[in-house]
Amino acid sequence: RSNDETSFLISSQNASAILAGLLSGFATACLSTPTDWFKIQAQLSHQTTATGRVSGGGTSSISLLKNLCRENENQVGKVFQVIYRGHVANLMREGVFTMVYLGLYDILSTLAKEESDKGNDEHTLSIMGKIIVISSFTGGLAWVCNYPFDTLKTVMQANRNERISIKNAVQHIWKSGGIKAFYRGIQASTGRAMLVTSTRMLAYETTLNFLS
Repeated sequence: RSNDETSFLISSQNASAILAGLLSGFATACLSTPTDWFKIQAQLSHQTTATGRVSGGGTSSISLLKNLCRENENQVGKVFQVIYRGHVANLMREGVFTMVYLGLYDILSTLAKEESDKGNDEHTLSIMGKIIVISSFTGGLAWVCNYPFDTLKTVMQANRNERISIKNAVQHIWKSGGIKAFYRGIQASTGRAMLVTSTRMLAYETTLNFLS
């Protein structure tokens, strides 16, 4: 193949990896939006009193669902509207994360493999090290990119009784601290993301190589 053909093929593969990552995130969001709503409501449902007691209703998903159905007179449409609050923000959150994480990981790991093949570098520790570095980098970068959308989604889902628009959520967050408010808690979250993604990919690649 000519250099032009090779460059086009690489560009096409890169675009496919990024698009596949984006679409997989959109698919994930359809499940994570309602499950995140239940998680956030469970975390916020109890209030600690001055005596150390906790007050509030049941925090299990079933209890929350029963209360939600009762509050909305068992109207399925209204229930779905509530548990899918913040769905657009979550689409962006999941889409951006998987687009950067999976798409960029695929591109960088392919380049690393090609370099290893050229140098006949088949040392296990070297390969494992590259997996850890690439997956940690892409996982951390992906979380930094998607974190504002995560903050936005959380604000939109936290209020159980009132629907908050994206515009109002952005204004609320901005008033509480400007651009920094969108990134509160990012250090711990990014560190966790790097550990989780590197462990996940190392286990995946190691198992895949073992089975093949």
